[in-house]
Amino acid sequence: MTDVWLLILLCGVLTYLTRIGGHVVLTRFGTIPPRLEAALDAVPAAVLTTIVAPVLITGDWPERIAILLCALLSLRLPLILVVFLGVAFVAGARALGF
Repeated sequence: MTDVWLLILLCGVLTYLTRIGGHVVLTRFGTIPPRLEAALDAVPAAVLTTIVAPVLITGDWPERIAILLCALLSLRLPLILVVFLGVAFVAGARALGF
């Protein structure tokens, strides 16, 4: 059990250092160069792609359908509601044996 708490603590420290390190580096620039700004703007799309693409390729049908439904619902609904509905859909489909 102590290994789990040590892992949680180390992950928290690493997350903090990553966040503060990024802040320190960006404040050293003064102004952000356009190429760096473009790269930083691309990060959310890249992270989302790395999460969604493997599930679309290797996932079961409930996950694939949930991703497509969530993509459509995200155009109109708040993100937290979309996440809840996606999780509920997959959980319900698995409970029904799909």
